[in-house]
Amino acid sequence: MSDQHSIQLQTGKLLISVLSARFSLDHLLTFGSRLNPKRRFLFVSKVLGKYVPCQPSTMRKSYQVLASQIQPLVSPSSNIWVLGIAETATGLAAGVAQEIKLSGDAQQVVYSHTTRCQIDKEIDFSIIEAHSHAPSHLIYSLEKPLNQQGITTAILVDDEISTGKTLAQLTNQLLERLPLLKTVVWASLVNWVSEEDRALFAEQYPNINLLFCSLLDGNFAFSADETFKDQLPKNTAVGISKAVSRADIGRTGYLVQKRPQYSFVSIETNCAISLQQDQKYTVVGTGEFSYQPFLFAEELEQRGFDILFQSTGRSPAIEDCGIKSKISCFDNGHQGMFYLYNLPKNRQVILCYENREQYDNCPFKDILAAKVVILDTFLSDT
Repeated sequence: MSDQHSIQLQTGKLLISVLSARFSLDHLLTFGSRLNPKRRFLFVSKVLGKYVPCQPSTMRKSYQVLASQIQPLVSPSSNIWVLGIAETATGLAAGVAQEIKLSGDAQQVVYSHTTRCQIDKEIDFSIIEAHSHAPSHLIYSLEKPLNQQGITTAILVDDEISTGKTLAQLTNQLLERLPLLKTVVWASLVNWVSEEDRALFAEQYPNINLLFCSLLDGNFAFSADETFKDQLPKNTAVGISKAVSRADIGRTGYLVQKRPQYSFVSIETNCAISLQQDQKYTVVGTGEFSYQPFLFAEELEQRGFDILFQSTGRSPAIEDCGIKSKISCFDNGHQGMFYLYNLPKNRQVILCYENREQYDNCPFKDILAAKVVILDTFLSDT
């Protein structure tokens, strides 16, 4: 018997049925209203470190539990490609990839993520996420010497799977490009695809094993309130960004190791940032740049600092239900609005940028009176 929930939003009513779960719905999710006519509701993860500030240790636990479900499905001799879906799941997927490497015997684990950023690299293919306010995703060719042709297992990671259409597009493209592909795993924190629809997807791919892993399975229905008039806000970031962006942090792939090496430096001193043990901090990633800031926040938490983590994003929402507050700014580099939701009070913000150019173009640093760090090095394959 399913666990039923009804959530009233300004944009309509969500009806949720939980069929199975490793964690309770309340532990994993709250909900919000999108300013997006294509999809008026938002599943707001409490363990992702995106819309809701979260302890890094809680995020790490979700990576571990999800990876522990994937691990028995993967041959010990597999060459694995973990592919994260931008922007929300870039950090989640990278964390899952690290946990798979930590706990398994795979020959190699490669990680990359889809992106909405233009970089000076070869585009392998693109897909469309139909319900998104920013539908286009770019998938860049993996950097050599990563052995794309030798991939036998692909793990596609998103924060939630509602219809499966986006991951089906990715699966189709990978099947055309990976001659040795035998297993594809669709992994997510929550999965709303029914058993019947999963079987239909599996029938489309008779030459591979299509498998599903999640922390919660269920289904939902949404009844829109037609009196609520919504439209995308002015300057919503809907297209491909031309902001100067790094390739080495996941957009063109890297070979996953158990303990990646990284360093952040203070924008003011170009040295490691100095923090006070009795101060409370919120580490904030920016857009797709989430995993390395998470590692930084996790290290600070392990050193005894009081740390929460979250990141900015493009998705426009309103203050409703699980969205208690919103800070917005126009980013000149990305040429679009970015948002920070549910920022806790009485904490010093440490804002993380992937490069100096994105720091220069983003007003959040001034709005938040933040300490600022920039990623100096990231070495996963050492």
